[in-house]
Amino acid sequence: MKIIPRITNIIRRAALVAVSAMTVLVLLVSCGSELDGTWRSRSDEDTRIRISGDKVRITYDGFRIDGTYETDDDNNITFHLTDENGNKYKIVAKLTYEKKKKTITLTNSKGESEIFEK
Repeated sequence: MKIIPRITNIIRRAALVAVSAMTVLVLLVSCGSELDGTWRSRSDEDTRIRISGDKVRITYDGFRIDGTYETDDDNNITFHLTDENGNKYKIVAKLTYEKKKKTITLTNSKGESEIFEK
């Protein structure tokens, strides 16, 4: 008789985990779509970040690097990039997104920030 309540609890927990996973997925997808587009640096007009899905391209002064990005629960963004010569780069920054102002701020581990506008 005790097995049926345990099975019921397991099913409830599995359903809760599934719903939680779906919620996180929806939030990540909606955040991704909010980030999609071209972001121009306020401090250097030639520096741009182009985001489309999980793909990213960073350009400045004729230099271009392409790759992917990912975000985590602590609002960190990690860019995995490769330049035209095959050199690989990993850039990690704190991401602050201001929807109303259409800006993102990237802050590195030294506390240096750069603001980008859509």
